Amino acid sequence: MGLSNPLLEIHGLRKEYMQPGGPVQALYLDFLEARAGDAIAVTGPSGSGKTTLLHLLAALVRPSQGSIRFDGRDLPAAAYSARWRALSVGYVFQEMNLLPDFSLLENLLIAAEISGVPRAFDRSLSLLCRLGIEDLRYRRPAKLSLGEQQRAAVARAVLHAPPLLLADEPTASLDAENAGIVMNLLLELAAESKSLLLVATHDEAVKKRFPRVVELTKNIEKTGQRGNLP
Repeated sequence: MGLSNPLLEIHGLRKEYMQPGGPVQALYLDFLEARAGDAIAVTGPSGSGKTTLLHLLAALVRPSQGSIRFDGRDLPAAAYSARWRALSVGYVFQEMNLLPDFSLLENLLIAAEISGVPRAFDRSLSLLCRLGIEDLRYRRPAKLSLGEQQRAAVARAVLHAPPLLLADEPTASLDAENAGIVMNLLLELAAESKSLLLVATHDEAVKKRFPRVVELTKNIEKTGQRGNLP
């Protein structure tokens, strides 16, 4: 049986930002191809474009050059909308971005409503139970530890089983124990929903968990890729 068609195809992707002294290159990625169910770590030094790559894939910013094809089509103009992201992308932000005025459960239910998740209450409660934070469901984010907030952010990201799951330094603020818990759950939940998972990380322990690694290099015209080729 042959391989399935790529879910994601990147060619000559470049992002530049204008500065007073002229354009500054934030990212250059020559090629990347990945399929549903793949798990990829994105690594590189500070300033090499890890977060920029995730933002481009989530259609939060537009590329300066190059192409991104998702599910067989060029990332369309419609992708640059909150609605497309709500349906197609799950994003675990480094800052977590939980809504501060709502409880943990309400954060999930609001996200579920936007994404049209069926049986949202049951799905939300099931994820919170699995993440070991169901007893905290009525607490607001400020009353949660960093580890509990990160688990809540993972639950929100995977709630609608998105085809594309992105996580930006999901263990950066966590101790080793909580980092292991978060990564275990992120990998397990992504595999169950057959999401394409990309995790930006500088953590060597996290990097070793992935069969494929994309290495970004700062301020040069090409980037290497290590790991299993598509």
